[in-house]
Amino acid sequence: MAETYATPPSKRPRHGHAPPPLPEDVVVEQILTRVPPAAAVRFRAVCRAWRAALTSDHFVQAHRAARAAGQPPQIVFFAPAAVGSTAAAFYSFKLKSTAQQNGSSSDEASASASELVAVENAKDLALSGTKPCHGLTLLSELSASAYHVCNLSTGEHVALPPCARARGGEPLFGPFVFSSTGLGFDPAAGEHKVVRLYDDMEKQQRCEVYGIKSGGWRPCAGQAPMHAAMGLHGSPPVFLDGCFYWHINTRRNFTRQEDAVRFMTPEPILSLSIATEQFGWVRPPEERAQSVFNLAELDGALCLAVDARHTSQEYELWTRTTTAGDSPGSWSLRCRISLASLPAPVRDDMGRGIRMLPLGSAPGRKTTILLATSRHVVFAYDPESNAAQRVFSMHDFVDAPREVRPLLNIALHEESVTGVCRRRGHLTAAGDGGQLRMKLGSGTVARRGRLKAAES
Repeated sequence: MAETYATPPSKRPRHGHAPPPLPEDVVVEQILTRVPPAAAVRFRAVCRAWRAALTSDHFVQAHRAARAAGQPPQIVFFAPAAVGSTAAAFYSFKLKSTAQQNGSSSDEASASASELVAVENAKDLALSGTKPCHGLTLLSELSASAYHVCNLSTGEHVALPPCARARGGEPLFGPFVFSSTGLGFDPAAGEHKVVRLYDDMEKQQRCEVYGIKSGGWRPCAGQAPMHAAMGLHGSPPVFLDGCFYWHINTRRNFTRQEDAVRFMTPEPILSLSIATEQFGWVRPPEERAQSVFNLAELDGALCLAVDARHTSQEYELWTRTTTAGDSPGSWSLRCRISLASLPAPVRDDMGRGIRMLPLGSAPGRKTTILLATSRHVVFAYDPESNAAQRVFSMHDFVDAPREVRPLLNIALHEESVTGVCRRRGHLTAAGDGGQLRMKLGSGTVARRGRLKAAES
């Protein structure tokens, strides 16, 4: 059934005849889907009909598709508050693909980054994951088990109710070992859900679910597998095609071999269906079954990153292809990078940082992969030519925060008008005790950290 919309009345000019109004579907489908997200949110106040139209699932999806069409990837990063200040901000910048005189193309960063939202009372806020989930982003406060769900395009956000603390591991690995939290979307329920897998202070395995619409932390329907949380280290799960995926690695969390073996799980990859809330196991590539790896999403596929940069100067990306039915899927090698074969400057830069994860393909070149490090640097690597170049560094714009062990704190940005449902139990900007406040950004930051006001 075609959707109908009501066009708000317009004033008739004093002389002559008023031009015929645009068809209602043209106004919504062809015009409003192309305006910036913050403007689309403001237009909801025009009339009830527009509010209903601009908050519908159909419009949210159409707007996201229209804004993304033909646009280069945007990278979002968090600039923490300076010493003695509580003001911080999230910024985004666009990667550009430009044709060179020799006919080839290369990626280069924009000259400035746009302020998405300004944040007050942000302590140790971090991005959870490397891309939004249906327009929303999960933020975590690292010093406490506190989480926020927000739309970085519109500034809408909610703070989730407090949850139980997770048990820490050995001092070598920090206080966030036996815990992992991620954001997913359940299409059957029509809502975003936050899932938290952790080991509580009584050494019990727990998995809790929080529905953004339904509200309230509750136990997951499925029983968390034995020892699963003992292999977590704070990194968020990957959410893809209705499932969460965790890498369960007890060898990374325990220095004693007997402990690592005692807490070993059937397979090193754990899955959870967001619809049925049942757990399962995924077998990694046979060639890398005993390797230490990280999980990510790469162009719509589950990606396994074998990071041996600090030992053998090698880095591999494997992607998993799945088919309908009960097929376990198959793994294939996407690329293998030998850092020793790269020029010294980029080789040294890529070798730094605790972790490096793929973000997606570079603009205009599907074979080129964007790789982000925990040192807040992004590289574009072309497997065909074995060439890599740095395309972004947070240090060029702001004072970069400390390296966060379990998180990148850098991600892809997606312009969206997805709303954040507020219900009883949510802690909003007015009721979160002053813990976190957001407002739309109003400026840009140029290279070398020079802030300039946005043009009015």
